[in-house]
Amino acid sequence: GNGAGIEGGEKMTMGELLGLDDDDMNELADDVYNMFFLSRPCGQAFWYALLIFALKTGLFVIIAIDLLTNKSFPDGSEVPLLVKCTQFLLLPVAVAIEEELIVTFFIYSNLKWSPVILELNPYAYKYKYHLGNMMRLIDGLLFLFINTSLLLQAVDILSMFLNFAALQFLQEIDNIALHLARDGYLTENLEEVANDVTLMKLPRNHNGMLQVLDSLLLFVTFVVLVVAWVLVQVL
Repeated sequence: GNGAGIEGGEKMTMGELLGLDDDDMNELADDVYNMFFLSRPCGQAFWYALLIFALKTGLFVIIAIDLLTNKSFPDGSEVPLLVKCTQFLLLPVAVAIEEELIVTFFIYSNLKWSPVILELNPYAYKYKYHLGNMMRLIDGLLFLFINTSLLLQAVDILSMFLNFAALQFLQEIDNIALHLARDGYLTENLEEVANDVTLMKLPRNHNGMLQVLDSLLLFVTFVVLVVAWVLVQVL
């Protein structure tokens, strides 16, 4: 299979084909979105990744509906000053723990798809590279919306921290799904594709302009959260 091919020596071929050292390439993130990228269209890993994405999205949407219908943002005057300060201190934490967003920002800022990848994995098409990254981005944005909403709806510190901690398991679902496949708990085909994710690397783009994009996007995300906090708690 593909995994065996890469493991059998072709992993080095990628560097040779691209004329790059290992330092000029980067490993793929351990998640089902990269399984989608390397999967055969309409194969087991393709549908498995879409199923996990649908599961996460469905859970996020259910929580978002509950937040918007059964809960409301308190009036700034009702929230103790200490709670407001704690919320503000947690805003950079809320951004920093956004694994899916940070990974997507890093990929588009520092890495690039190359046709040479198709020589190592014949199904690693460019459209699936972008689709997989878009799914990860949507996943991250939904999680950020829910986390920030819970944070800004809090009126006491303990419930704020409990809500913050309680949702962290949702973020790990896509990573756990890959590990279950890679450890052989599911089908042989899924195990093979999950192992391909571990072995595959993408070339760095060495574009100075693009490489500041991840820092810029992270900063913009933080600014958006600060603006939301000001609108809810200050104005």
